[in-house]
Amino acid sequence: MLSVSGAVNQRYGRIAVIMFGAAAYGLFCLGLVRYGYLQATTPAFSLLIGIWLAGLFVLLLADGSRPGRFAASSLTMTKAVWCNVGVVITALLVPHPVRLLILVAPLFGILYTALHLDRRQMLFVSLVTWLTYLAGNGLLIRYGYTDLAFEALIASAFTVMLASMVYMAGEVTALRSAFERRRLRLNGAMEQLAELAMRDELTGLYNRRHIMEVLKGQKALADRGHVGFTLCYCDLDHFKQVNDRFGHPCGDQVLHDFADLAARVVRSVDFVARIGGEEFLLVLVGADAETASNVAERLGEQTRQMCVVPGEEDFRLTVSIGIATFKVGERVEDVIQRADQALYRAKSEGRDEIIIGA
Repeated sequence: MLSVSGAVNQRYGRIAVIMFGAAAYGLFCLGLVRYGYLQATTPAFSLLIGIWLAGLFVLLLADGSRPGRFAASSLTMTKAVWCNVGVVITALLVPHPVRLLILVAPLFGILYTALHLDRRQMLFVSLVTWLTYLAGNGLLIRYGYTDLAFEALIASAFTVMLASMVYMAGEVTALRSAFERRRLRLNGAMEQLAELAMRDELTGLYNRRHIMEVLKGQKALADRGHVGFTLCYCDLDHFKQVNDRFGHPCGDQVLHDFADLAARVVRSVDFVARIGGEEFLLVLVGADAETASNVAERLGEQTRQMCVVPGEEDFRLTVSIGIATFKVGERVEDVIQRADQALYRAKSEGRDEIIIGA
């Protein structure tokens, strides 16, 4: 992905190339005036070229990414139409040999639109280019500046060349669209893989590896004087009995249900992870030990109310929780160890307890 500065440099680079091309085209038109290759008066021709260059300059300065302006694709289409119309009008005002040379430029303009616009916009640019040539050609014939039969031949040739270029541009547009669809699918697949890499497969919570990365980031913020965090280290009591008594599928469902409970008792800014087995970790951002204790009490109460197996209301699940608040400067491993030690005390003192570590 391009950085912001890279994108800006790329945009201004394109503008510089287009302005160079416009300047070269302006010099070419001056050469036509100098050597008399015109079917119009010099003042009228100079006025047309001046208006065209001024309009092109305004379009180059426009930014389609800013609110209230053109959408990016609409702006590109407008630029393409403006360029092609200007070149076609110029071609109509010069003799036939030079005209055929100039008319090659709009054909490549059509191909350019296929690289940046959708098929409908590309066809619109092509239609405007073709109608501009036919209208200008009709005016030349109407006022007797050229021969009808010869102009009809030139118009037919231009129409065939334009249709051929439109066909080629359509193929390019189709390929570009197919590539874009595949790119979006690939990006979606990569995002899913990235999400799977940080999630526990059974519960959908963050896994141990990812929560360690989260804790490193939270530690960096806390060490710089920003918001701190508190850990709640949770362990389901006598979970082995669930597997032994009701089977592993039931145990998996219990883990999944407890994960949902844990995710509901925290805020959107907090993090919940499954560390392994029946152990879970809550990262409460900006919370102190008292706030974390309140969260742990709600989680313990809802765990006791959770139905493990329908029809087995006598079997209730409990959770032991150890709490530790991060101290500025300590390692992530240290605060986890203090929470784990508090959890061990909760287990030792009869389970279904909440202990705040030192």
